[in-house]
Amino acid sequence: MNQIFSIKRYGWLLKRQWYENAAIYKWGIVFMVIGIPILFWLFGTWRLADNPRLDQIRVFTILPGIFVFLLGATFFESLNSKHKGMFYFSLPVSTLERVAVAFTYVMILMPVLVLTIFTVFDFVFVQLFNHIHEASEQMFFKTTIPSGSRIVMFVSLLVFLSFTSIFTICSLRYGKKGPMISVIFIVGFMIFFLLYRASVGTLQVGDFFKSNFSILPIPVCWTAMYFVMKRKQV
Repeated sequence: MNQIFSIKRYGWLLKRQWYENAAIYKWGIVFMVIGIPILFWLFGTWRLADNPRLDQIRVFTILPGIFVFLLGATFFESLNSKHKGMFYFSLPVSTLERVAVAFTYVMILMPVLVLTIFTVFDFVFVQLFNHIHEASEQMFFKTTIPSGSRIVMFVSLLVFLSFTSIFTICSLRYGKKGPMISVIFIVGFMIFFLLYRASVGTLQVGDFFKSNFSILPIPVCWTAMYFVMKRKQV
């Protein structure tokens, strides 16, 4: 029997994660479906905004960021219970399979779901905006953005996933204190980067979100998660 990684065990653990947390995921979707129209309203989609594109960017960064961060911060919340934690780490699956399931949910499935929901709403609200104001605004992902800006957008997405990785490893390592420690770590990480940039040249806060340095937590956090889980495993 393969003790390192089994597709069958991975699929079983994936389905188990969904069945045990389906209510949380469904309420999260409801939260987004209700929150997106409110954000579009607050940021000017229903009125003649000076910069509709900026409004879209705000909507596409605030609520998705909150949702994805919360998912990472609460993914291992059930393990705060000693009984549930012992049961989870005694399941007949490998450490790599546990990490793969967490990575699949936090870094792939939920971000894709969030982007899909926001793309659908973006299409609807852009059509309404254009009809009300006789404008010709385009969807967030369907616009004439220079190739350099597209790279910045992609790196910014990776930054969100970096922060999510930090929230996830801290939720596993520190339990209920995880979110607070995550924020402290992220702030410290950004300050370190900005101080480094200030020492070598001009300093701009936005440089953090354009730098490959900002995606470093992704491989570091998920590698660390493997060893943390391996140590906890019964």
